[in-house]
Amino acid sequence: MWSNKIIRYSIISVVSIILLVYFFIVIACLDVYYPGTIINGKDYGFKSPSYVENEMYENPADFKFEIVFRDKTEVIVGNRIGYNIDYKSYLHEIKRNQNPFLWFTTFWDDGHKIDRCINIDYKKLSSELEQLPEFDKGKMIEPENPDIVMNKEGVVEAVYKNLGTTIENTSALKDRIADIIKSGGNSINVEEEGFYKEPEYLLNSNRVVKCVEFCNRMTSLHITYEYGDVEIPLTPDQLFSTIKIAPNYNYSVSPDKVRALVESFSRLHDTYGKIRTFKTHSGRKINVTEGDYGWLIDYEKETEQLYNDIIHRTNVTRTPIFENEAYFYDEDGNDLGNFYAEVDLDNQHMYLIRNKQVVLESDVVTGCVSLHRGTPKGIYNIDYKQSPAILRGEDYESPVTFWMPFNGGVGFHDATWRGSFGGQIYLYGGSHGCVNMPYSKAQELYGVIEEGMPVIVY
Repeated sequence: MWSNKIIRYSIISVVSIILLVYFFIVIACLDVYYPGTIINGKDYGFKSPSYVENEMYENPADFKFEIVFRDKTEVIVGNRIGYNIDYKSYLHEIKRNQNPFLWFTTFWDDGHKIDRCINIDYKKLSSELEQLPEFDKGKMIEPENPDIVMNKEGVVEAVYKNLGTTIENTSALKDRIADIIKSGGNSINVEEEGFYKEPEYLLNSNRVVKCVEFCNRMTSLHITYEYGDVEIPLTPDQLFSTIKIAPNYNYSVSPDKVRALVESFSRLHDTYGKIRTFKTHSGRKINVTEGDYGWLIDYEKETEQLYNDIIHRTNVTRTPIFENEAYFYDEDGNDLGNFYAEVDLDNQHMYLIRNKQVVLESDVVTGCVSLHRGTPKGIYNIDYKQSPAILRGEDYESPVTFWMPFNGGVGFHDATWRGSFGGQIYLYGGSHGCVNMPYSKAQELYGVIEEGMPVIVY
């Protein structure tokens, strides 16, 4: 058994050691943090506030702030705007609140969380921003109202053509950037923050929406033209072209624009007056420019009719109002077809062609060249046929059995007063312009020829 004296000395020794350790730590913590002091998740026990401040220091040059404009992203650097983070006051506050004699309380302390206290020099920030071209009033572009356009799917929609780059309140933008930096942010999207000037009309403005709805109602119409047996529908884009849209988004179907559509459609599909490359029965290719044959829309009448179809929203398949019609039309725009007559002036011969085959041919006598009554070259169509008929002119009156005019007073007919055809007769003894034929050939032609079919004279 230990004596009481030993026990007493042992207790005194332990207490002395504890007191010695306690006061040692008290003295050690006069200028440093308690042991086990946690700041922002890290143990800084026995570290001075200055040490911690140096360790938490962030170089201002490392701070980059992005400003996302519509057309470009700019970057400003911290050391150019007086950027710094102040931890000193917070660190010393923690130290002031630590009583060295109560250092042991750190063992049940939850630690300390220090928010970054960010400071900037507003004047420097303002100066830096004003050097950016996006802050230059003279370089800002005003926003434009939405355009009403047709997309690739054939649907009319409103789209922004150019929203511009005008910042309405640059001072407010500077303040917002300063606030974001001070709160620890490193970027701003100027458009998302709403600093750009908006156009007078937006995509969802009532006038814009109603205009788009009207256009889509008009472009959904089904209007189809018939050329012969071919159907040619007006496209949504063509129908859209007839709508007049004012700057304030008032809308209407414009008669002038309908006229322009009719004219452009005519240029695409009409054949009247166009140069044709024609392949003769012998395979020779010739260019034919003369004649009154071909399809031609009557601009005035068709404009009025189409305008009424559109404004009354009439879905219709019909023949346009033509000023001149041809015999045939296919999807390639060929208006001669496979049934036509050829008149070869040089060789004084005519041919009737069906499906690329000569089904009738004959020597002929055409207009007298020496008397300047030559048969006109060109493409024409058979106006009608008559049997019998009397052909009258200033100095003649000739009864014929088969009369097939194709160019006013010029046409095919029998000429029983002639004893021969072909050769060089037409040079000095030709007709008044008609194509004279032997009776039997004229009779045969009369039996198969059709009103409207083309006649090519070359």
